[in-house]
Amino acid sequence: MESTTAAKLQELRDNLRAAREPAGDAGIAKRAAKGIPGPRERIEILLDQGSFTEIGALVKQPGAADGLYGDGVVTGHGRIDGRPVVVIAHDQTVFGGSVGEMFGRKVAMAMDLAADIACPFVAINDSGGARVQDAVTSLAWYAEMSRRQTRLSGVVPQVSVMLGKCAAGAVYSPINTDVLIATESAYMFVTGPEIIRETTGEEVT
Repeated sequence: MESTTAAKLQELRDNLRAAREPAGDAGIAKRAAKGIPGPRERIEILLDQGSFTEIGALVKQPGAADGLYGDGVVTGHGRIDGRPVVVIAHDQTVFGGSVGEMFGRKVAMAMDLAADIACPFVAINDSGGARVQDAVTSLAWYAEMSRRQTRLSGVVPQVSVMLGKCAAGAVYSPINTDVLIATESAYMFVTGPEIIRETTGEEVT
C-alpha cells in the first residue's frame, strides 16, 4: 500500500463507504425482504437534515475474523428541531443487532456523551439482545450500559423507539427509559425462543 497522504485518505474514504453497509449485498437484501430502512436511514429520518455526525463507524471486534464495521450499532449525535441529541440505532444485518464488546463500548461512550453535554439520549431498537456467542463479555457490557442509564436517569430525557422483534437486553433497557415508543411491528420479549429451549427445554412460539 502507498504511504502518501492521498492514498491514506482514499483508503479512509473506501473504508467509510464499506462501513455504511457492513454486511454488504446480503444485508441490503435482508432489509429489502423485510421492507425496512437501514440504521442510518432511520437516524436521518429522525434528525434534522444533515445534522448527524457518526462516531465509531470503523470500529470492529478486535481479533475476530468475521468482525464487521460498526459491530451492529450506529452511534453519534445530531439535532431534532435544532436541539442537540445523542442517538444510537441497532443494525440488525450485523449479528442481528446483538450486543458484543465493541457494540457495548460504542453505546457506553454515547451515553457518557449525553450525560456530559446534558442532552437527550435516543435509542432506536431492533435487536436480538445479547450476542450469545460472546457469552459473559456481552453481559458485562450490558451491565456497563445499565450503569450509565442510571447516571442519565433524572438528568436527561431517555427515549426508546422499538421497531422490530426485540429480546432480552434490547428490552430491559427500553422499559427503564422515560419514553418508550413501540410501532405496530414491534415485539418485546424477556428472551428469545432459542434461549428458552436451551435453558428450560420448553418450546415457545
